[in-house]
Amino acid sequence: MKRSKDRLHSVFIVGANPAGIAAANKLGELGIPVTLVDREADLNQKLAAQQWRLPSGAPFNFAHRPGLLRILRNTEIHCMLPARVTGIKHSPQGFRIRIQHPETYVDAEQCVLCGRCAEVCPVITPDKLTPVRFEGRHALPGRPVIDKRKEPLCQWNCPLGVNAQAYVALARAGRYKEAFRVVRKDNVLPGICGRICTHPCEEECRRGELDDPIAIRDIKRFLADYEITQAHETELEKAPSRDERVAIIGSGPAGLAAAAELARLGYGVTIFEKEPELGGLLRYGIGVHRLPREILDYDVQYIRELGVQFETSHPVDLQNDLISLKKDFQAVLATVGAWTDRKLGVPGEALEGVDGCLSVLTRLYDNEGETPGTSETVEGSPCKVAVIGDGNAAFDLARTLVRRGDQVTLVSWFPEDLIPASPHEVRGAREEGVTIVDAVRVISFEGEDGRLQTLRCRPTSPGEPDANGIPWPVTIPGSDPFDMAFDQAVVAIGQMGPFADTDQLEKTDPASGIQISRQGCLTVDDRSWTRVEGLYAAGDGVTGPTTVVQSMASGRSAARSIHMALSREEILAEKTGRPADRDYPEIPKNIPSLSRPTMPEQQPGVRKDNFSEVAMGLSEPQVLFEAERCLQCGICSECRLCADVCEAVGAIRHQDQPRETVEHAGVVIIADSSAAPPVKGEDVIRAYGPKAAKPDVNAMVARGFAAAAHAMILLEGGSQRPKGRGVTFFPPDPELSTEIRIGVFVCRCNDSFGWPDEMNRHVADLAQTEGIAHAQVMTAACVPDGAADILRSIREKGLTRVVLASCVCCPHDFVCGACTDQRSRLKNALFRGTGISRAMVETCNLRGEVLRNLRDDTSGAVNSFKGLIGRSINRARHLKPLPAPMRDYNFTTAVIGESEAAVFSAQTLASSGYEVFMFGMQNKPLTKTLEHPNIHCFQGSRITAIGGTLGDFQITVETEDFSQVMQVGAIILGEKASRRVPYAHFESGQEGLLNAVLTVDVQKKGVPGIPFHYPGTTPISGLFLTSTPGIQISQRKGGLAAAVLAAAVMPRGPRQSKGFTVVVDEERCRGCGRCIEICPYRAVSFNPNGVGGWHAVVDEALCKGCGNCISICPSNAADSPYRNQEYLERVLEEVLLARI
Repeated sequence: MKRSKDRLHSVFIVGANPAGIAAANKLGELGIPVTLVDREADLNQKLAAQQWRLPSGAPFNFAHRPGLLRILRNTEIHCMLPARVTGIKHSPQGFRIRIQHPETYVDAEQCVLCGRCAEVCPVITPDKLTPVRFEGRHALPGRPVIDKRKEPLCQWNCPLGVNAQAYVALARAGRYKEAFRVVRKDNVLPGICGRICTHPCEEECRRGELDDPIAIRDIKRFLADYEITQAHETELEKAPSRDERVAIIGSGPAGLAAAAELARLGYGVTIFEKEPELGGLLRYGIGVHRLPREILDYDVQYIRELGVQFETSHPVDLQNDLISLKKDFQAVLATVGAWTDRKLGVPGEALEGVDGCLSVLTRLYDNEGETPGTSETVEGSPCKVAVIGDGNAAFDLARTLVRRGDQVTLVSWFPEDLIPASPHEVRGAREEGVTIVDAVRVISFEGEDGRLQTLRCRPTSPGEPDANGIPWPVTIPGSDPFDMAFDQAVVAIGQMGPFADTDQLEKTDPASGIQISRQGCLTVDDRSWTRVEGLYAAGDGVTGPTTVVQSMASGRSAARSIHMALSREEILAEKTGRPADRDYPEIPKNIPSLSRPTMPEQQPGVRKDNFSEVAMGLSEPQVLFEAERCLQCGICSECRLCADVCEAVGAIRHQDQPRETVEHAGVVIIADSSAAPPVKGEDVIRAYGPKAAKPDVNAMVARGFAAAAHAMILLEGGSQRPKGRGVTFFPPDPELSTEIRIGVFVCRCNDSFGWPDEMNRHVADLAQTEGIAHAQVMTAACVPDGAADILRSIREKGLTRVVLASCVCCPHDFVCGACTDQRSRLKNALFRGTGISRAMVETCNLRGEVLRNLRDDTSGAVNSFKGLIGRSINRARHLKPLPAPMRDYNFTTAVIGESEAAVFSAQTLASSGYEVFMFGMQNKPLTKTLEHPNIHCFQGSRITAIGGTLGDFQITVETEDFSQVMQVGAIILGEKASRRVPYAHFESGQEGLLNAVLTVDVQKKGVPGIPFHYPGTTPISGLFLTSTPGIQISQRKGGLAAAVLAAAVMPRGPRQSKGFTVVVDEERCRGCGRCIEICPYRAVSFNPNGVGGWHAVVDEALCKGCGNCISICPSNAADSPYRNQEYLERVLEEVLLARI
């Protein structure tokens, strides 16, 4: 025997299809907490699908929009959109549900749905996807969704983590300033890296799978050059001020990156550089033709503007100067670089004329950064120089020496097709006259009188590939050596650590405690600490020779370690919400193959004779073309433009992470079987039909109602409900004070259409107008802070009238198909505030009537703004209190019939604590008796007439012995209904005046005259059917559906005034009955007049203020006291006078 569950009083619904929506709405109306989960992010978009169209042809999202909005506003209903249910398990209290929440990156409560995020987003994928999925103002919940994929490979493979996708996307949109800002955020040397970076980002570019990788480095260079050419002040980050100071030894890439990071964190930073000029190996180790010194100086100037101090020609000896430095600085960072040339290790290397690469370059650039000096000739001829090496540094040196006037030969031990230098460097060297001798190994330097004369060489061939696949060359066995004559030889095979010596042993300096590795580098831990108090190290002086970006990344990491040590604040890499499990979109197969643009260069015959930059940079059209080739792998590029335009509202949340939660519920309803994991159990409520069933949206809604009834039974069996009669009322609004103190609140809607200053000035001037106590312009009124600000101002300033100029078009409590999440959210927040009355608020649709015209006609829109605000203020002076009707309610439900459906309805209501009367049909007296204390069966009874409305129905009951009229609150017709139900909407004594025949058919496409109503309902509020013609569901489910409809319609407390209603002037009413015929809510009935006739009366509890009766009344007896003829005439007068 299974153990019964002590169920939690809550329901979990899987799937927001029509069945799930119907169940959630009814349970929410019953006051039962509901959690609704669906994989889609937007209910409106999901339910607009063709499969959810009603038989009338209307999409479900349109026909049921008020119900969808009620779900969002019901505090008992919690929507998880989007979310995915990954597990459902039984528990002693019901069920345990595990849910995964992919992020939308937009806070629905803060979003004003202005659409600016979608407007500014620069990303368009090759298949025309955009990251910001903005489906318009009718989204539910009212917010867009941002589509992100895992981190793009270009960013992942960059040591600095520079967001290449973002700046490429921004460049494509022509937003060069914003694109440059993205680059500089993580790379403080953009001009330098745009020229000499080894671009590891391009190695991983997925576009390379199709044709060529995106020229990311070249785009970066264009952005840096664009920044230089534009006249503007440098944008500097606001940094906190800290007392601690940090010394940095060395101004190479690691030192500069570390200094910028520390300065941004607020530290005082001083860089000590041994050379007369800043830049380290960037200045003294790279050719001017590749890195112009003005570019280097520009990037360094930015770091200077951050507040970094520089001391040049100031060498620091770590062994001897550390103690004195630590007196003035709280931390010292050594970024001393790798300035020691690696030796070839062959005989004769000590001969005069044999040099290392860096020693030669340092001599070339020792004239304070000016153009290098000319070559020394031998007997009037150019100096013959051999550059030994095959990397980029060797080729760079060779090309530099050519410009000095030397005759240069590059000697490589690799065959030319395997030379590790970039093909671009090899090609450029050949074009400039560098002779390449490949597959040769220098085995000794030969000379006379201590000076170099020749290189002795032997041929090589590729050896076996190593673990990295590199076939390091080996000397060909038995090959004969040969000599090549040169005046100078430069060994360019790399550098060693700054403390390297011939011992190649690990050692510790006894005085300072500094540890040196076998490679001659400083030894540090994973925090860049040298284990000497206050001393840190980074860059090539720690790792040996690396690339510029690797060295910069090392320096930045060390800076963050210093910050953590000094402040105890850890800096983590900036969090993004990129989901690790969402792969990139597939590369579309129909993309044309396009090659990347070729970098324009000076002609070889010109450039080899000067030190001007060889690469001239891509043109703007080339950059735009190249940026368009980007696949935008991560969809959202995280450029943050959307966050910038949303800063005042704060709805964009890029840092949000996908998460998993666990929910507990007493009951589970599965509305969408495809969205739920397998789970067994008789208490799992399944609100879907058989797979073979023909799709029927109305049947799905009915199944949802039935599921809600089943949940009601499981949760509330045996509970007590009000019985007999009671009174339900509308709490009276606070009385409108005779004192006129008007507050004007104007919403800018986050400047989605712009906002001229003249409108601000006009609102400010309103405060001088008589009767206006407060006038305020708000960034957004519909966000929680905005609504709270309005409420606070109303209370603190004692406002008695309010003009709300926003997107809200009416103060009504009910919602219509035009309402949005933002509108209903603002009304819900304001009109449920303590002491706030709908009657004191005059609303005007500023967004719809004015703001949308600003871009096309600013002047006209501003004039319309002034007129709209002025008319609204005038109307606010004439506001009237709303009614507070009170009416009797009968809490008993009559179930008519004894079919299986009728029995299920009666038993369901009775089990949930409601009182039920059962009667027979007109042609079939009741014969059954149900044993339940809440069910009263009238044996032999039959119903001959039905009249009245919700809470006060009159039914004529006949038996063999008597006939009487009984009052009930709701009626369920339990037999299979005909398509037309006789109904008299009159009180006793009015029989024969006017009978109505209700049409209970559902709407069908092309069939006019059928009013819309939900399955199981009728045009009469409180009158329900267990069987709606045309909807195929079981009798059991039909009975359950009718039961929950009857239960949900019963009042459970004071009701809210819904707004404007209609009043009939009995002196003018002719009693024609047209208003009764046209009223879709059956809110009109007849009362006797004083001359023996009848006049219409409107039940304000049922009236929705639609105005149908006003429009058809031939004597103008029906009118609204809040929007009556006098009001309309006054509005027309104001509008017409404003145009004169």
